[in-house]
Formats: sequence, structure tokens, C-alpha cells
Amino acid sequence: MKRLFYICFFSPLALVYPTIINAEPIELEHYQVKALVNSGQILSLNGTLAAVNQFCHGELIDAHLYQEAHKWRYDLQIKVQRGQIVNLSIDATNGQPDHSIALPSECQKNETATR
Repeated sequence: MKRLFYICFFSPLALVYPTIINAEPIELEHYQVKALVNSGQILSLNGTLAAVNQFCHGELIDAHLYQEAHKWRYDLQIKVQRGQIVNLSIDATNGQPDHSIALPSECQKNETATR
């Protein structure tokens, strides 16, 4: 009887748990984003673009804010010089690029070296 209880209790969890682990990113609506910016949890898109402009110059084509694994990120498409379009994944809390993804060659952090 005890064994049946455990099987009945934990079987649904086994079906739901992989879904929780591999959950899709959640895209937010404009009013939700505005509330997050107003509460100071994330940077505004303008603030994020100012930070991005330090290492990637171009024109914003598209922007989306996602929450994934309790982290906020902006996915940006930017048209850089010569008409190329680059995709960037930016941490919405600090405006810095995702360190696990290499920056495109068209977007490199400005380096100052003394020679």
C-alpha cells in the first residue's frame, strides 16, 4: 500500500519536472516591462542601448525582453555598418553581453592599450 502511494504521488512529478527544467523563456508585454523598469529590477531599453553602444554601434532593428531561469535578458537585433544585422543577448539588469556567447566580430568591446 505504501509503495502504491509513492508511485501515485511521485509519478505526476516525474512528468512535470522535465517541463520545469526545460521551460521556454517568457516574453513580457510592454506594461510588464515598464513596471520592472520603474521598480529598478531591470534597465530601460534606452539605458541598455547606451551600454551596448559602447561596444556595438548601429541602429536598433528589434528588441525583446525575456525571463529565463529567473534572469532577465534583452535579445536585440542591430543593423551595423555595411548593413549587416547582428543578434545580441544582453543582461537586462546591467546592460552587459551574455558572457557565454561570443560577441560578433562587428561588435567588440573598445580596448585601450598603452604602447
